[in-house]
Formats: sequence, C-alpha cells, structure tokens
Amino acid sequence: MKKITLLFFLFLGINSFGQQLYIEAGKTLSSFDYKNSNGSRLDNLQATSQSFMTMGYRKQILTKNLYGSVGTSYAGYGAIGSDDTVGNFFEWNMNYLEFNVGLDYELLTMNKFKFYVKGTASAEFLLQGTQTLNSMVIDLKNNDDFDKTLFDFRGGLGVSHKISDDLSFYVQFMYGKSLKLKDGTANTNDQEELRIISKNVSFGLLINLSNKN
Repeated sequence: MKKITLLFFLFLGINSFGQQLYIEAGKTLSSFDYKNSNGSRLDNLQATSQSFMTMGYRKQILTKNLYGSVGTSYAGYGAIGSDDTVGNFFEWNMNYLEFNVGLDYELLTMNKFKFYVKGTASAEFLLQGTQTLNSMVIDLKNNDDFDKTLFDFRGGLGVSHKISDDLSFYVQFMYGKSLKLKDGTANTNDQEELRIISKNVSFGLLINLSNKN
C-alpha cells in the first residue's frame, strides 16, 4: 500500500496544472459487521458517531474532469451493543491515523456548482482504542484483533461550489467497508469475522495552487 501511494503521488506531480490542497472535517457514523465463531451475526450492535479531519493534495489527471488525490486523516470509529442472552454490554472507541489515495470525476457543472463521484482506498493505523465490557475497560493497543493495519475502501458523491478563483467549498457523502480485521481459521471451522462499516458526511475547502497565466 505504501509503494502504491508513493507511485500515485509521483504521478500526480508530473505537471503543475490543476493542483489543489484540500482541508476537510466531518462526522462518521460507524459500526461493526461481526460474525462469531459459528458464523452468526451479533445483531444488537448499534452505530456511534465520531469525528474526523483530513488534509491532502488533489490534482487533475489524464482528462479534464478526472482528479487524483493523496491525503492523511485522523479518524474515529466505534460501536455499542449488548448481548441479552448473557446480559453483557459492549462499547468500542478507536482513533486511527489514515493514509489514503482517491479518484473523483466531475459529472455535471451548473453555474458555480460541480457534482462529482469519488472513490478512495486507505491504510489505517490504530493510535488509541478501548473496549468496554460491562464495567471493565480494555486497552486495544497491542491487541491482535485491532492493532493491525486496517484497509478501507469508500465510495460516494459530492458537490463543490466555487467561491473565488483560488477557493471552493464542498460537501460530500461517503460509504465505506473495511477488509477483515479478524478472520477465523479454516482448520478449526472458526467463522469469526470483523469488519468496520462507515458512513461519512463532511465539509471541506479546496485551495487552488495552479499558476495563473
């Protein structure tokens, strides 16, 4: 993933046309897609709201309406739930450092508004995390299920509004699902799985860096 990000960044820097910085912040509604060792889902898991911040570099590539981007984010994820059969209460709160690459394509322009679709891929690293089980709090750092590289893929859409030649404002929605954080072992018929599901709503600024003729 790091090599792909580096090559992508070098590709973006080939020329100076259509370069922008972006700063973005918003809310993530996150939950877990969890199956136990028998392959049964824990149904009483509820989503929680967390904040995130992103900054990065965006550049026009290949064609007029296509843009590539690289960036880094500080993002929170979590979930809350209970198991009524045994009376357990669960809560997770985690903060990750993310490195992401993305592509977005402008579909339609209306006056100063541009509508686009976007896809991203990211590698994420746990900075801090806790799990609460009833009255016990567990540190998730160095935990084999959570303290590993998380790979996440998102897709969504947005709209930007040009404020001036140097500045635009945008709003976007993204839906994402990670690869498995936890995976059962085939030789013991363990079907346990854990993925993180996220829905992001964010607001951001695009700052134009291109040289003016």
